Amino acid sequence: MKGLDRKKILAKLDEMSGYVIELKEMLPEAEEYRRDLVKRRACEKTVELAIESLLDAAAILVSAQRLGLPESEESIIDILVDKQVITPELGEKVKDMRGFRNILVHRYGKKNDKLVYAFLTQNLGDFAEFGGQIKKHMRKL
Repeated sequence: MKGLDRKKILAKLDEMSGYVIELKEMLPEAEEYRRDLVKRRACEKTVELAIESLLDAAAILVSAQRLGLPESEESIIDILVDKQVITPELGEKVKDMRGFRNILVHRYGKKNDKLVYAFLTQNLGDFAEFGGQIKKHMRKL
């Protein structure tokens, strides 16, 4: 992998981590989250940006290593799992993140604020797990 590609991937992972840190700092308690539309929107947008950074890093890695020709965002994740860059369990979590991001962006139906809050409080560790597995893979190269 070329140095420039490695730098792009690491920059996207750093960007992702920064958004997660911001989210942890701004995430209010459940009741305040439910009541405060501004904080709710800020949290939703921040997690959306974190997920997009994660997906960008994945796409850059697949392209840089010529791991395959993805047909969609979901197939990028499948390629990373197939090539043992990330575990199948993490692959499923990333696909769930992608679906969650799509719900936030496209507002499929009415969002359930309790489910969004649950995602925000229970799934943030998945971002660090993704970053760790990608960095471990890059160290092997």
